[in-house]
Amino acid sequence: MDPDPGPLESYESSFPAGTTKFNAEDRLAIINVIGTYSFTYDNYQIDKWLKLFTDKAVFAAGVVGQKPLVQTGEEFRTFWKKRGAEFKKSGNKRRHLISNIVFLDQTDKTAHISAVGLLMNSKKGADVSVRTPLNYEGWFVKVDGVWLIEKWHDFPDAMP
Repeated sequence: MDPDPGPLESYESSFPAGTTKFNAEDRLAIINVIGTYSFTYDNYQIDKWLKLFTDKAVFAAGVVGQKPLVQTGEEFRTFWKKRGAEFKKSGNKRRHLISNIVFLDQTDKTAHISAVGLLMNSKKGADVSVRTPLNYEGWFVKVDGVWLIEKWHDFPDAMP
């Protein structure tokens, strides 16, 4: 695990941004995993959301000015099941709008991406608010022909 993960602010890609030398099917599959990440979490489908991660996935979530929460294994899965259930019960509806996906590295079996997001919230069909801009970094592995998240960093730029 990273001893002190943080938001990605610069990078060195292993290839030029405009290259066409990559597997487009794999890239589309990874983008679909990212979209499914948002859809399943936002619709309280936490068990499906957790299936997007490897069994040994590492998840780091930050809060500006505080040490990030880094979880793996059963601790990670238990925490997010509880958090998802609490959100569903509260009447809060989240929308993770993820865009600007940049592939920093991609091989036949691994990929490393950066993405930005905007977290929206509504409560009981009203009270729409922007919660925070988000800085994501993800590492993916291909297991038996399926792309999964091996490590995910979720760092907001600000807290309301």
